[in-house]
Amino acid sequence: MAEWLSHSNQKLYQARLLLEAYDAAVEQGDLTLADALQESILFQLVLTYQSYLHEIAEIAQHRDEFYSLPQLIEAAPVITGEMTELQQLESDDFSWLSQLQAAFQQCSQKGVSTVVKPQVNPVMIQIQDTTNTGLPLADWYFNLSDIIDLQRNNRQES
Repeated sequence: MAEWLSHSNQKLYQARLLLEAYDAAVEQGDLTLADALQESILFQLVLTYQSYLHEIAEIAQHRDEFYSLPQLIEAAPVITGEMTELQQLESDDFSWLSQLQAAFQQCSQKGVSTVVKPQVNPVMIQIQDTTNTGLPLADWYFNLSDIIDLQRNNRQES
């Protein structure tokens, strides 16, 4: 489990570094770089989640290959409280985890951009809503980090 724990922590750290670079790119107005960083952050967050699922699988004594939480739940000898909590988040279309996974799936669709790019027209005054230039990446990062920390702490207390 220690190798999955350190891998999860490493992916969270990489996502945090990318978030800092993303914020700087948005601040500088480099929307192309921001778009690329946004996809990179999504990738790191999904890798963190998958790594964390492997942590949980080892606790449940499941060492076979799996690619998703439903596969883990189906094959694991014991369904843990962590699995159940994550399953509820995945099945709720309005949860942060479900939205994170949907955003990641959209990355593979051709022509889908998650950053709002302003139209350039020298005759018109540009008005852009800068409050919604992308996805709630920081929220997803903190929610994922929080649930991992909470579940790990609960295991240690048990």
